[in-house]
Amino acid sequence: MRLPRRSLLAAAPALLLSGRGAAAAQPLETVRDWRTGNAALGPPALDSGRLYFCGTRTAGCVSPGTGTPLWERPHGLPGPAVFRPRLQGDRVVVGGRAGIACLGREDGRELWRHVARIQTGVPAVDPDTVVFGDGHEIVARDLQSGAERWRFAAIPDTLASYAPCISGGRVFAGPGDGVLYCLDLATGRRVWAQERRGLWQYLRQIHAADGILVAGSYKEQLFGIAPDDGSILWQFVAGNFINSHHLAGDLACLWSPTGWIYAIDILSGAVRWRHQTTDYRPGGGDWASLMAELTSRAGLLYTLDMDDTLRLLDLASGDLRGQGRVPGRVRHAVLPVGDRRVVFPMTDGSLRMTRMPFAR
Repeated sequence: MRLPRRSLLAAAPALLLSGRGAAAAQPLETVRDWRTGNAALGPPALDSGRLYFCGTRTAGCVSPGTGTPLWERPHGLPGPAVFRPRLQGDRVVVGGRAGIACLGREDGRELWRHVARIQTGVPAVDPDTVVFGDGHEIVARDLQSGAERWRFAAIPDTLASYAPCISGGRVFAGPGDGVLYCLDLATGRRVWAQERRGLWQYLRQIHAADGILVAGSYKEQLFGIAPDDGSILWQFVAGNFINSHHLAGDLACLWSPTGWIYAIDILSGAVRWRHQTTDYRPGGGDWASLMAELTSRAGLLYTLDMDDTLRLLDLASGDLRGQGRVPGRVRHAVLPVGDRRVVFPMTDGSLRMTRMPFAR
């Protein structure tokens, strides 16, 4: 008998933490390992064919074709750099709750830094500006010089932890006070605000595509929002909390602990397809929970579960196209880099590049 959808987390914690592997997945081939000067790594980034990483102590850059980092330097932040590096022009922005650092892309030298007044959140970067939360404030700094451009204060005693969205000369932020703010990127002036405390406290991700904002609540809803006034165009209820959603073209993909990966049309909110991961019945081939962010490349959706099994789904249909087990323990992030190669941050502080054996 299926468990009620809203009680899955309370009634079946063991299932959610460990899950069951499906039909035995073969180990992925290890292509290369890079040792770093970190006890733990955040999610890596790929830009212009190079990999960028950061962690407890250092930030660095590697080429998939070489065995040693092109550069690696201490990032000098008061705490670990846990956010995925953001690349823009000749700059790399890394950071964590203790601060943000802007580094040179070619050599990693520090160009400027912001030390948190309270706690810094995930940054958003455009060609000229870095925008992030610090406590209950939204802060904008000039990408080149690091000079502060403006601050916008939401409600005190909240934390703007999740990344804002920069689109069309505006900043969209849901910093934890139940309000979605639209701010002018140049000045920080409030353009509009929508109070939605009945629907959300935080908006954990806000993406802009095809003239629409796609945002996930910290509860179980995904929203399509009009950027001109913040009105809700559609909402999808996942039936339990959702992990961070991923935009791939006109699809928003997410996993719900009810046991499904959903692909949602971002213009209508309709479900294009869904793929079952878990049925919560004895003897089933359940996946473990998907805590890593979903990502995509070349028409495939990459999903990594907490049993370190990577599965590739067809973005058009949701059909399974390939799977494999990661050799070793992953810090639950996945980065496809092309030619069937996939990079993972490992629990020992290394980066491991593997190759998928097939994708049917």
